[in-house]
Amino acid sequence: MQVSSDGQTLIRVSESDIVDGSCQICAGITVIGDWAFKNCTNLQTITLPVGVTDIGAYAFAGCVNLKTLTLSVGITAIRTGTFFNCTNLETLNLPAGITAIKLGAFAGCVNLKTLNLPVGVTTIGQEAFGECSSLQRITLPAGVRNIHHSAFLDCNSLALIIIASDDETEIARITHLLPEELRSKVISKRLFDDVIHFQEQQLAKLLATPQTNRLYSFFNYTSRCVPTAILEVKNEQGVEEQKEQRCTKLPSDIFLHLNQLASSDNRYYQYAQAAIKRIRFPTTAKELEDYKTSLDKLVTQYIEKAMEQAERFRVPKTPSMAKVEVTVCAPAV
Repeated sequence: MQVSSDGQTLIRVSESDIVDGSCQICAGITVIGDWAFKNCTNLQTITLPVGVTDIGAYAFAGCVNLKTLTLSVGITAIRTGTFFNCTNLETLNLPAGITAIKLGAFAGCVNLKTLNLPVGVTTIGQEAFGECSSLQRITLPAGVRNIHHSAFLDCNSLALIIIASDDETEIARITHLLPEELRSKVISKRLFDDVIHFQEQQLAKLLATPQTNRLYSFFNYTSRCVPTAILEVKNEQGVEEQKEQRCTKLPSDIFLHLNQLASSDNRYYQYAQAAIKRIRFPTTAKELEDYKTSLDKLVTQYIEKAMEQAERFRVPKTPSMAKVEVTVCAPAV
């Protein structure tokens, strides 16, 4: 590792300085010099320590395996090509205090999907995010003053530009800083939050429907019934108690609990989630109303399909010849 004579500028890092995908920066460093980490292909993650206030041009250019990056408070600009062609960069935390994203700062970061620019950013330079082909969503702060017309050049997946303001005049001003082809993608932060909240409400309906759990048919409509269930429930004091319940099928709240614990295993939840992503995200209040209608209809269809599928497995029950005990951890009442 090469450092300036005053110990304040990191001049050059070699592959041998990188251990287990990370690099420990010396105490006292305040400046990461131009090209300091250029083409360090072993670098996977880095956190810049408090005290680093300046990152030079092309400092991390060509770090093709860099995935996560945390910058320190005090940095005021992302300079020319700083993260150029960091093709695996996925997670980026930008601190407050940054005022400018300069020429090609994140150009070619083809795996970057979402990004929140902090309050204080006023300038986004030429091709700052050029060819970020996976970038789907970016949040711009209120107060941004200059956006180069090529800032998002060839960001072909960009679907939403969220403006962190509810002031219609401010939103209109920032919208007109963007090239015309991107203006229809602008949405206010409040409207964005409303859409996400409605999505969560609709998906929650699926988890609240017992029939969407793949175990429902097995325990309710086949001859493999469970005549005895032993439920473990925590009382108000947090002490686990066992309760034996005679039943020909498991109580519905068991499946609701299982759905909440493992929504990723609920196929109807996953199907609906994927289908929702294919519906165009609304960017106006009028579009939101139509969007809500579409989502409600979509989720209702999946619920009805789950119920129909569960009903198909109904067969005449046969008497159980032996006592079967199933222990299920239920949520506290």
